[in-house]
Order: sequence, then structure tokens, then C-alpha cells
Amino acid sequence: MRHAFGIWQAIMMILLISGMMMIVLKYASISSKHVANTYIKEQSELFVNSAVEQTLLAIAFHDRSGGCLGHFSPPDVTVRGITYHADISITRYYLQRGSSDLALCPTLGYAIEPSSALSHGMALLEVSVTASKGSTILKRLLRRTLQQP
Repeated sequence: MRHAFGIWQAIMMILLISGMMMIVLKYASISSKHVANTYIKEQSELFVNSAVEQTLLAIAFHDRSGGCLGHFSPPDVTVRGITYHADISITRYYLQRGSSDLALCPTLGYAIEPSSALSHGMALLEVSVTASKGSTILKRLLRRTLQQP
């Protein structure tokens, strides 16, 4: 009778320890997924900043004789099998009334009263960044920002 009671105790201890190990593994899985998602989010944020800077350079070097730049897509970046893609739509240029740039941007230009030299040449950008692995989209960031090129 005493040996049978010891076997039951051993079985209960094994079940108790295996249950605790399942909980530990579940929390480890949740933690690793959180770290991976945070990595992708931070990389996407960095790519947004880089794409905005590249857009500002593209605006600065764009030949305005054919009109203002309305859309820009920087080259995609692939890191660790994840491809980061950005689409930037330049929705509005805020230009001082009477400037030569305003005449070159009839569709996107918006005239403002000349209050200071710093208010000339502001651009409203709508940035969309997607991080994808194959055909699966892992993260999508949307940002609207007002910049001075």
C-alpha cells in the first residue's frame, strides 16, 4: 500500500512541474513575439525617417519646370528577410504669395501670406511604410508630416 501512494505522489509532482514548464514556455513565446514585433516597428520608424529625408532631397533636386514633385518612392530596403517599402505622397506645397515657385506648382501649390522667410517652401507629406515578409504584411505605418525642404 505504501508503494502505490509513492507512485501517485510522483505522478502528481511530474504533472505539477510539467504544468509550470508549460506556463514558462508560453510566457517565453509571448516575450519573443513581442521582441520581434518591437524590432520590426522600430525598423519601420527608422525607415520612415529615412524616406522623409530622401523625399526632401528629391524635392530639392527636382526640376520644377515640369511642375512640382507630387509622389516619391525611395528604393526598398531588405533586412533579415523583411522588405521595407515606402510610398510618399506630397499633397501640398505652402509657398509665399508672389514667389516664382508658386507659378511652377499650379496644382499642388498653396499661397500663403509672407510672414517670414522660414514659412516659404513648406511641404505636406503623407508617408506610408509597409514591412512585409513575402506576401505577408507584418507592419504598416502611416505618418503625415509638414517639412521644409
